[in-house]
Amino acid sequence: MKKKRIAMLGALAASSLALTAIVPVAANAASTIVLWAGSEKETTYKAWADDYQKRTGVVVKVVGKAKLQDDFKTVGDADAPDILIEAHDNIAKFRADNKIEAITLTNTKEFDTNVLAALTLGTKLYGVPLATENIALFTNTKMVPKAPKTWAELEKVALDLAKKNKSNQNFVPFAVQQGTGGDAYHMFPFLTGLGGYVFGGTPGKWNKYDIGLDNKTFLKNLSMVDKWYSSGLIKASVTGDIAKSAFTSGNSPFYITGPWFLDDIRKSGVPYRITAVPQIIKGFNPVPYSGVQAALLTTFAAKHNVALEARAALQDLAKPASQLILSGVALKAPANLVAQKQFSDKDIAAFGIAGKGSIPMPTLTENNIMWGAVGSAWVKATSGSAKAAAAFKAAAASMRDQIE
Repeated sequence: MKKKRIAMLGALAASSLALTAIVPVAANAASTIVLWAGSEKETTYKAWADDYQKRTGVVVKVVGKAKLQDDFKTVGDADAPDILIEAHDNIAKFRADNKIEAITLTNTKEFDTNVLAALTLGTKLYGVPLATENIALFTNTKMVPKAPKTWAELEKVALDLAKKNKSNQNFVPFAVQQGTGGDAYHMFPFLTGLGGYVFGGTPGKWNKYDIGLDNKTFLKNLSMVDKWYSSGLIKASVTGDIAKSAFTSGNSPFYITGPWFLDDIRKSGVPYRITAVPQIIKGFNPVPYSGVQAALLTTFAAKHNVALEARAALQDLAKPASQLILSGVALKAPANLVAQKQFSDKDIAAFGIAGKGSIPMPTLTENNIMWGAVGSAWVKATSGSAKAAAAFKAAAASMRDQIE
């Protein structure tokens, strides 16, 4: 299927190249650039690397890493990558460790300002935006032919179906993953939908001292979470595997996930629609976090004497033609706005609509503190070990104690 996508996008990529300047072959074209990506992304970046070599003569060696961040943290100079593919929210950490360099793009007008802001620290850009993604609500249209307009409607439908399927131990009324450690990312629409926030400020200008996990509005609305747990609607015991299996086997009417499982859902044969989570409380939209997949220039490129080649490759990755190749294989929305207009997939378009108003994951090192604190609060609230308000007050206090 991936090979078909590459072939199908060949013509589009060729036409896009006519509209963009071809990156000149670097002076040291005989050198090899090493690019690291997650193992699941290896095929995607090899498709681009093969195309890039044909056009420029420059070799990009793509290395898939199952534990990319761990390996990047401990790698020696000789074995380190020159380009790293990672989510935008890791750039602050990598920069703090002096492992990535700032870059300059010649086509910044082809990107949304919020996307660029997500990769900016201070006044400097630290990555090429490659693809954007966010979670959305999948609905089994066989079980739920008419889309619920409000959260109250959705809740009633889910619980009514749970009663009808009470003898089915595999039935999950609302499949959103958590598990032992919690999942602040997948639960984020419920945090924003109830009037909560993590950090105040705006993308690129976050205020780490403004913690919104215990603001008055959010605390007032958290009694709804207690009700979700007591009714069986949302439970911490639903792991990622359980959530996915429940929906793809036809045992759940609703599922929160992202485009990374789109192929699996399509193959399952379950009929579906993709939408935003409906409004829970008037005045607050349950928006998700948005992520930007980015190509980062590592400080090792200069040590390997391929900094110029790596910068040229990064500039090429920013172009519409290259992003069409990547998006065609990975089935993700290209970050380049010109490429977005040429890339057509109804489901990816639906994700974009569902992600309207989404909040880029903050590029703060303190965001690492948030994952554990917020994930733990959701687990406590949806496992019955604590009331939701108490759990989030504790999470807010924990974050403030850890932030200097």
